[in-house]
Amino acid sequence: MSLATAQPASPTEVTAIGRVGAVLQARVGSRLSGQVTAWTHTGDQRPLDAGMPVKQGQELFRVDPTTYESRVNVAKAALAQAQAVLANLKAGVREERRQELRATLAGIDARIAEQKRDEERFRRLVEQDKTVPVKRLEEVQLQLALLQEDKRCAQARLAEAEAGPTPTEIAVAEAAVVHARALLGAAELDLRDTVVKAPFDGIITQRFKSFGDYLNNAPFTEVLEIVSEDRLEAEFRLPETYFLQVAAGKTLVSLQTPLLPEGLKLPVTRLIETIDMQSGTFAFRVCIPSGQNGRLRPGAFLQGTVLLDSARESAIVPQRAVVQAEGKAFVFVAQNGKMSRRAVVVGDALTEAVIVKSGVKPGETLVVGPSGQLEDGAALPSYLAPR
Repeated sequence: MSLATAQPASPTEVTAIGRVGAVLQARVGSRLSGQVTAWTHTGDQRPLDAGMPVKQGQELFRVDPTTYESRVNVAKAALAQAQAVLANLKAGVREERRQELRATLAGIDARIAEQKRDEERFRRLVEQDKTVPVKRLEEVQLQLALLQEDKRCAQARLAEAEAGPTPTEIAVAEAAVVHARALLGAAELDLRDTVVKAPFDGIITQRFKSFGDYLNNAPFTEVLEIVSEDRLEAEFRLPETYFLQVAAGKTLVSLQTPLLPEGLKLPVTRLIETIDMQSGTFAFRVCIPSGQNGRLRPGAFLQGTVLLDSARESAIVPQRAVVQAEGKAFVFVAQNGKMSRRAVVVGDALTEAVIVKSGVKPGETLVVGPSGQLEDGAALPSYLAPR
């Protein structure tokens, strides 16, 4: 009878080379078209360039605001006009205007009365005296009809003035004010965005344009590239055989690089669940806390030792350690000076060993001996007991 140690069927750790990248990275430009008329300088009067740090909200450059200032002024005038129209509607027609409309209507009534008298006179001259041609009577009647039409129009204008604006007219005027205010807001937003600021703390890695250059909003013109130095992550790649052994939030990675004051052991943050078809590898990323990133910078290489979860892996045990009984496979594990029978699931057979899929963890000690000498709960022989 002897003891044997269950061996892992795969490595408990594997080394990979990774590269540091920034969690935050942006190509900064202007959403407006125009010429760059101002470029920020540092305290020693150097213009912003690659390698220089920037703070969130710091001004980077400005686009010529002339056109956008004019648009704001036009929008303000349009809003004032719309507000004036609305106020005029709500105020109603002045009493002076109503008096004028009433006087106009009274004047038309007087002219109609006079025209009716003319019609009666000419009718008598045409029909009784027969001293005036019929055409002259028709002309008078036409004038009377026109005056009556003018009266209807004057009455309508007076009724409108006395009734005031309709709810629909007020709603249309209010909508015009809202529309004008929205146009002003958009114009003011454009004017504000002529000043381009840094979206986050970081360092400039590339400069594509400078003072005096003309920028387009379509296609978008890139001016600066900014990456975050505080929020870093390392990306590693491993062969697909390790895919099931790496889990986000569980698998630990030990990082080593001269840019770190000491090694870091951090959990996997993200697992990219796709396999590269050409290399047969998968990627995973480890977030590096800002207070522990040492002198790491985006683009730096580092080595990572991935601590695989061997507890979930199969174990390799000697064939003689597996006992068949009751139609099942068992092993006897040495625990606390005794034998403990445990059911296992056996996989592929090797030359002198077998792969146990479950029931035994790598590193556990097994008792190997004739099946007749193995008994659940029995004490280990003295020569096998630990000293």
